[in-house]
Amino acid sequence: MSKFPIAVLTTLALSLAANAGTISISYTGSLRTDATVTGCGSGCTLGSSNTDGDYAQWAAVVETFNVSTASTMSALTYSYGGGTNAQNDPIGQGGFEPYLSLFDSGGNFLASTFFGTTCPAGAGIYQGQCLDVMLTGGLLQPGNYQIAISAWENMSLAENNGPPALLSDGFAGLGNLFSGEDMHFAFDVFLSNDAPSVPEPATFGLIGLGLTLAGIVKKRLPEL
Repeated sequence: MSKFPIAVLTTLALSLAANAGTISISYTGSLRTDATVTGCGSGCTLGSSNTDGDYAQWAAVVETFNVSTASTMSALTYSYGGGTNAQNDPIGQGGFEPYLSLFDSGGNFLASTFFGTTCPAGAGIYQGQCLDVMLTGGLLQPGNYQIAISAWENMSLAENNGPPALLSDGFAGLGNLFSGEDMHFAFDVFLSNDAPSVPEPATFGLIGLGLTLAGIVKKRLPEL
């Protein structure tokens, strides 16, 4: 068997894999104190006099994240059944039943957990139920995106009504808060770029060098 220059080939492998992997973004907070959507119908805005049930019905928290290179996106909640998020932070049980929605930078609806996965692998159990969710956003091109968390099933009007409705038009007011639930939330966004990038010219040079050295070694070393 011919022996190849391991150092060269290892460097080549590391170069090809440099852009592969998954990054995670963790979000935690309260649907009441961190709400960014507080409209509750015509001429109505949620305030301190409103109950947690009112906030669960109408409110949402919208966060923005950036995709730097084309990536497969997913999001996972933890706050109903509890668990540990991607930052290794412990998440308590008993949050509201979560609903996730994904939008592009212009507020156009892309996906939600209405057709997502309820009780994904590893999700916790609370009050005998498994109600955390996973959203699959598919392949996202570089740019900014917005993700909203609300109480099931307070969907955006962009989803409920369809185009031309946008995220800025608000939410439908269909959320619920059930006995034993509070207002905390926790979820992670995952961006996976598992495909190696096209090698740079220097990498092609490294490939050539590796193959050349491999040929030299093959000629000089006898077969075992």
